[in-house]
Amino acid sequence: MFFIMRDLITGTISAFVKAYERRPGTATRWGDPLAGFCDANSDLVQGLKQSVAPDHLMPSDLLPDATVVVVYFLPFTRELAETNRSGTAASPDWARAYAETNALFAELNDHLVDLIQFHGGRAALPGTAAGFSGTLLKSRWSHRHFAVLAGLGTFGMNNMLLTASGCCGRVSSFAADIPVTPDKPLSEEFCLYKRSGKCGKCISRCPSGALSPEGFDRERCFAVCMENEARYPGCDVCGKCVTGVPCSFWDSVPF
Repeated sequence: MFFIMRDLITGTISAFVKAYERRPGTATRWGDPLAGFCDANSDLVQGLKQSVAPDHLMPSDLLPDATVVVVYFLPFTRELAETNRSGTAASPDWARAYAETNALFAELNDHLVDLIQFHGGRAALPGTAAGFSGTLLKSRWSHRHFAVLAGLGTFGMNNMLLTASGCCGRVSSFAADIPVTPDKPLSEEFCLYKRSGKCGKCISRCPSGALSPEGFDRERCFAVCMENEARYPGCDVCGKCVTGVPCSFWDSVPF
């Protein structure tokens, strides 16, 4: 049953994305999804209240007796990334992909919750309770942190999720009570700079100067995202630090 539920969820994600691409009016195309399952009761999850924010939600806040957090990453295409390489403003295609991926996530997550319930499990979405804090500039439910704990990747110098498919894409997650063996965090870094200090190209790609070897300036990053949101209402995006860098799409995984 453990392998059946895992395969059912991962297969459903892939099939849903391919069907979504065929909908009239959908311009965005995605690569093959990656999925992982984070242990909802691990000490590392409890540690998110220290590493992210004191009010970060726990899986049990969404679903009592949650066993895992289901996490999946949807890679963008190289063609889409190419549209966002030049200039300092996000490209129209990049902003559209952000909006279309949000719409896909909303439908797919509802579909996955229904699927899990049909097969005797339980699931719950973070919803508005996990909204982005305009004061801390952090979410109360960090999809990226759960992805790292589910073994989907590690954090790059760009503060983004670096996966085996690269960092150019989006991630979503939700709590569930299902018979799945949780995955473990990776033991090695994907980020070339963190591994050897020999990259750091995302730092020079950042149009706001928010990235440096010393850390990440959330205020500067947020300001650029708000500038793009003014151009593309509802799309507080940038994406310059995940395009035009070696980890956008790996030609070969670095370990």
